[in-house]
Amino acid sequence: MAVLERFAVLSSPDLDEFRHSVSRFLTPHRLTPLTVDTAGVRTDLSKASVGPVSLVYCRNSGVELGVHLTENVDYYDINLALHGRNRVAFDRDEVVVDASRAAVISPRMRVDMRLSDDYRQLHVRIERQALTDHLEAMLGRSAPAVVRFEPDMDLTGPAARGWLRAVRILLQDLDQPAGLAEHLLAAAPWANLLMTGLLLAQPNNYSPQLERIDAGLRRPTPVRRAIDVIEGDPSADLSVDRLARAVRTTPRSLQRHFRSALGLSPHEYVQQVRLARVHEELRLAEPGTVTVTEVALRWGFTHVPRFAGLYRKRYGTPPSQTLRDAL
Repeated sequence: MAVLERFAVLSSPDLDEFRHSVSRFLTPHRLTPLTVDTAGVRTDLSKASVGPVSLVYCRNSGVELGVHLTENVDYYDINLALHGRNRVAFDRDEVVVDASRAAVISPRMRVDMRLSDDYRQLHVRIERQALTDHLEAMLGRSAPAVVRFEPDMDLTGPAARGWLRAVRILLQDLDQPAGLAEHLLAAAPWANLLMTGLLLAQPNNYSPQLERIDAGLRRPTPVRRAIDVIEGDPSADLSVDRLARAVRTTPRSLQRHFRSALGLSPHEYVQQVRLARVHEELRLAEPGTVTVTEVALRWGFTHVPRFAGLYRKRYGTPPSQTLRDAL
């Protein structure tokens, strides 16, 4: 069955031409034929974009191929097999991409692949900054660490299966002239659906935070109200006693609810929100306009050395370095 036929870029027996074309849309690589007789080689390439998400379809027929990425990937690449299989070797892991498994490549990774003869694959490419921005919108705060997905994606799981269905629906829509995906107003919803689905379906370093937010929809009323108070003005006096009075409960009860719902005390939650606000302000600061001490005090940290230790523990770098990087 033709895939993205309306978006065909290449159909050629020339492997070097295929390599060059694929490198334009994905990552520069070295391509090695692993089959002695390459007389019947045929390659196909199609590419369609929906906002920050690109679908790149590749097929190699008549030859088994070895692929070595010569540069680190700088985006997210979900490798899906439509026919045949692909052995994807990471530093310490190997994923066999077939009908039941996908390989997820995160930024800064360099991998090797072995594509079976007549391998038809779909790359779902998601731009790094777009995914980060989308994650931060879901979290309601900054996400300083690069999102790292587990490389092995089990497509038989309920969430991953649902995400794959969304990809297939998008493919079907793109194959229809004047489909929804061709409208600029529809690009963002399609992209957002795939980014949200990937972040929720595939384990990553932000999964625990996303799970807590998801569970937050079912948080006890005092916790939800207290979070609203905290997020509304993190720099205010937010002692447990004041928060408890604001949400009409006792300090002890509020402590218990926070521990049960978030695994944090109210004080620890306030601290995390303040750290995120400081980090965001330092990251976006104009040269010479602020100092670390000014920003820390503005967001409610009265003991600057203790703040610096908390900041380093959370972000892995001193606040002064974040400010210097912004300059």
